[in-house]
Amino acid sequence: MFDRCDADTKTVIDAAIAEARAFSHNYVGTEHLLVALVQHRHLLPDQVGRLLPTDVEAVRGALEAEIDGPPRDEELLASLGIDLEGVRAAVRHTFGPHALDRLARRPVRQPWQPWRRPRRQCMSILARGTRLSVTPRFKRVMERALAGAARRGLPAIDPCALLLGMVDEECALSNRLLQDLGVPPDELRAAILRAAS
Repeated sequence: MFDRCDADTKTVIDAAIAEARAFSHNYVGTEHLLVALVQHRHLLPDQVGRLLPTDVEAVRGALEAEIDGPPRDEELLASLGIDLEGVRAAVRHTFGPHALDRLARRPVRQPWQPWRRPRRQCMSILARGTRLSVTPRFKRVMERALAGAARRGLPAIDPCALLLGMVDEECALSNRLLQDLGVPPDELRAAILRAAS
């Protein structure tokens, strides 16, 4: 799917991945995509970009307030005096630069059911944060964006199609954040469709 994105869309997706890592999430969701689109609003048509919030920090703050839940692993370990990044650095130094990647890819063995392929993966606190997955909603946004780009006759997904796919995903956290920031998703959808025609 990512191979069907144009260069601007790849820039936005890279920024979304960076946002997910900055929040210490092990997934990329529509909320990270929203922050990336606000960050790169200049890649959208002017009439669409003007509707998005102007302050990236306000969007990050709204996201932080929305997901403010239990403390993250790093915070819990820091309260005990353990620096998780220091431990990860020591593991890389001792076992090689790709040790954490190998740990994250290692399937959990299920000796009691040898006929089944192992589906679970190691959830070691050291391996978390080294690999990212995408949420099902993010996948649906990409599928909608691809379909929207095809309807418009584009060879690849552009940032406008990506934003439209995100707005069309009704239960997405990104849409709730847009509402909280005073941007009705329906108004944004109408502006995108006007700009696309």
